[in-house]
Amino acid sequence: METFRDEEDKDVKATTLNLITHIEVKPACESDAHALIPALESTKDRGLAPKEVQADSLYGSDENSETAAAMGIELISPTMGSPKESTLNLSDFELSDKGKVISCPSGHTPVRIKTKKNRHSVAFDSEHCTNCPLINDCPVNKGKKYHYLRYDDKALRIAKRRAAEQTPEFKERYRWRAGVEGTMSEYNARTGVKRLRVRGLKAVRFCAMLKAIGINIFRATAVRKAVIALMGTPERVTPSLRHVILVFKEQTETTWGQFKNILTSFALGSQFDLKTAA
Repeated sequence: METFRDEEDKDVKATTLNLITHIEVKPACESDAHALIPALESTKDRGLAPKEVQADSLYGSDENSETAAAMGIELISPTMGSPKESTLNLSDFELSDKGKVISCPSGHTPVRIKTKKNRHSVAFDSEHCTNCPLINDCPVNKGKKYHYLRYDDKALRIAKRRAAEQTPEFKERYRWRAGVEGTMSEYNARTGVKRLRVRGLKAVRFCAMLKAIGINIFRATAVRKAVIALMGTPERVTPSLRHVILVFKEQTETTWGQFKNILTSFALGSQFDLKTAA
């Protein structure tokens, strides 16, 4: 996970410090679908929680979206799964701002709408539905009096998200998601993270974190040079940028302290083994 700013101005972009804020290593046999919320919780505990997070569809489940929203974070992600192109779904119906069905894909208004707890039932005139050319692809079901469309709150939220994904506004916002691929490429090219010389999940996780810190150091140095070049003196760094640099410095010092403790423990353990062997 890394920070980003949707800015295309080259000077502003050069002086914007984008940092890797979370790194996690999991066994290949475990799915990444449940990794988003722990990552958000981790950044929140360290005072680095984002206002919005962009992720691919693997992390775009309704549960993740609702949990992130409860944390005050907006999840911008395509909805998991994709309906068949040849069939209609709830997102093809016209919905009001409150989620009520206004009309069907053929433009017919419902005869009756009934809501019980989080479940909704929308009745359409059977005469209209029977003669509709879209009836074979429509999700309505024939009942005794009417044709019914039934759905719950979760289906409604997913339908709204799928409808929003087709808008230019969503596509404009989501296009920044591709930037993380450049970070992964830099992460591997600069540090060789895909070719570690250690074994074991704990060691691999620790090396991956150190290499991510290395990327952050490279980026912080590049931003500092850009600020000096544009403003003429490092004392003119903006307060917000100075705050980010101080937070990054604190996190780096904490991790380096943990690293020294591990080295010290390893060294003491090695001396004990040698004395025992003697």
